[in-house]
Amino acid sequence: MKRIFGFVLLLFAANSAFAQTGDRLYVVNKAGETISIVNARTLAVEHSIATGRNPHELAVSPDGSKVYVGNVAENTVSVIDLKTNREKKITSPDFNSPHGIAFTPDSRRAVVTSERSKKIVVIDAVTDQVIRSIDTDQGGTHMALVNKAGTWAYFTNRESNTVSFLDLSNYRIAANVPVGQGAEGFALSPDEKEIWAGNRNDGTLSVIDIARRQTVATIPAAAPIRVAFTSDGKHVLVPNGGASEVNVFDVATRKKIKTIDVGRSPAGVVAAPTGMRAYVACQGTNEIQVIDTQTWTVVGKVAVGNGPDGLAFR
Repeated sequence: MKRIFGFVLLLFAANSAFAQTGDRLYVVNKAGETISIVNARTLAVEHSIATGRNPHELAVSPDGSKVYVGNVAENTVSVIDLKTNREKKITSPDFNSPHGIAFTPDSRRAVVTSERSKKIVVIDAVTDQVIRSIDTDQGGTHMALVNKAGTWAYFTNRESNTVSFLDLSNYRIAANVPVGQGAEGFALSPDEKEIWAGNRNDGTLSVIDIARRQTVATIPAAAPIRVAFTSDGKHVLVPNGGASEVNVFDVATRKKIKTIDVGRSPAGVVAAPTGMRAYVACQGTNEIQVIDTQTWTVVGKVAVGNGPDGLAFR
């Protein structure tokens, strides 16, 4: 009996862990001013939660307790408690078009781009209070990433055409690496050796060697609005913001290997940690399309709110 009871507890723990670490897709609906929480196994929208005005991007804390959403039109960050699905807002005089957001791995801090004020805002993610604003000399700071150790943050600057490296131990910008024109979406490779940045204005991808802090390759890519690595690091998915397609690139050869037809105006893209699925937000059709990363075909769709854009998977 004890052995059976122990097995049941183990099974329950395993199921609980799965439920919290890889089967929910979080979607920002820009025009609808909501986020949708989608069960990635059933493709059912489980919750729709109001945000502030004109939200663009979001991040889920690694401990699964909350979501941060940047509300561009009202200069706030929404905090959504994932236990209650209740929303509150963080305000700061340093917010001017808060956009990209990333948490540190311990869920204790978050960095937010303030696109129009040339600032990076640091939030205590336990208390949901702004603790620091970092002045930069870069224009149009757009998206944010943090490495697995929580030691470095990275930002695209679409007006200065650079990617910034921020040391999170002292909050100093160590480098602004030149890339192409209009750098927006970017992604950190799973081995953390490279960053691939999408340069929307000149239709290229810049490959940055992180150790050398320099661009080592430039790859043609039509209107690369966002970028995502597959979990094995072998492929990069890049929505074409000017067409109804997602382009797939082989990381080793740095060549495009596939074009996938999707809904109108694709934007946000994210790959599941299992490596079997990726998801793209199609703003023109108000849906998320599910891509099988083995066959590179669309295998499912889910209707969400109006104007889906930023995505996160947990």
